[in-house]
Amino acid sequence: MESGLELFSSRGYAHTSIRAVLRHAGLKDRYFAESFTSLDDLMAALMRDIYEEQITRCAESIATDQPLRDRARNVIDAVVRLSLEDPRKGRVKLAESLGAGPLTARERRLGLQRMSGLVDSLLREGLQDPRIDPATLSVAVVGAVSEMLLSWFNGELTISKEELVDQGLLLFEAITGHTAPPSRE
Repeated sequence: MESGLELFSSRGYAHTSIRAVLRHAGLKDRYFAESFTSLDDLMAALMRDIYEEQITRCAESIATDQPLRDRARNVIDAVVRLSLEDPRKGRVKLAESLGAGPLTARERRLGLQRMSGLVDSLLREGLQDPRIDPATLSVAVVGAVSEMLLSWFNGELTISKEELVDQGLLLFEAITGHTAPPSRE
């Protein structure tokens, strides 16, 4: 797994082979087959682990007595911090997973769905407008923050980590700030 993370992040998924992973790990061919059916299966396992770590951190941020705004900020910060603490995980999750196969695509979707579920729980606390569907908007928030993070990670956004978190929070607040039902004048 460690060799896969290293090679996928440094060479890219498209330029990594099972043989390269085995050489990097110092293992024989049979060891790979005992754990994984394909390179895509290895990438899917990495995605599962990365999302599990991210979701655990985010759930801990939500499960506090802090105000809604602070918990939302902490969730966004946890997502950003994971990519900063180990940029390999950021690269694999944000970019390399997009070019992998169907097993990885499934794990990515599941991870994003689980993240959307966490954001949904926060949105439900802040929304009162019956026209707004928190489940739908949670998908939009997670997708938008993921794209912001990918652009930032790739150097397309030249803002600080704090500014990135602030921008994600502004998006969240723009949605939760829309709490009053429309007037019927």
